[in-house]
Amino acid sequence: MHGSTAPERIVIIGDSLSTGYGTSPEEAWPRLLRHELHAASVPAKITNEAQNGAGYLTLGDEDATFASQISESVNASTDVVVLFGSDNDAGQDPEELRAALTDALGEISTRAPHARQIVIGPLTGFDALESDVTIIRDQEQAAARDAGAEFVDPVAEQWVAGPDSPLLGPDGEHPSSEGQQFLAGKIRTLLDQHQASSLG
Repeated sequence: MHGSTAPERIVIIGDSLSTGYGTSPEEAWPRLLRHELHAASVPAKITNEAQNGAGYLTLGDEDATFASQISESVNASTDVVVLFGSDNDAGQDPEELRAALTDALGEISTRAPHARQIVIGPLTGFDALESDVTIIRDQEQAAARDAGAEFVDPVAEQWVAGPDSPLLGPDGEHPSSEGQQFLAGKIRTLLDQHQASSLG
């Protein structure tokens, strides 16, 4: 990825979409992505800091937020930070949410000035969560734009067609085994696109 043998250091910041919740930690997309890159002889070191229940403002397992995950894992050697989620922030004040996002992206810039930042919004916007997910997505998009980070919108891009998609498990929210494989492929494509643009 850098044209050298040094591995690209990728940090995943997220929630239960990235922990394997509903499947298993072995099937979580960051682990699948690591295997994919290794099989393709792409040097990369992936650190998955995601915690179930975490959001930009909402406390998850081990009292984690996206901000605490960043402080635990991002440093000057980090090349890419992927922030994915989080509908766990449903019901939070939109201005506070946007401020938390801005602070999180600023903290990454301080800790890893050269790191690429990829902000991926919530995965789905079905049923009762739809309006909350739209609010979260809009705040993420605005904060990412202001910070110069890339923003990816899985809802607008229809990564998941509906609540009955085979990409979702029985709860209609978390990825199935097939969904984990899908996410690994999608996020690898994002990383490849970034690399192509940085080399161009």
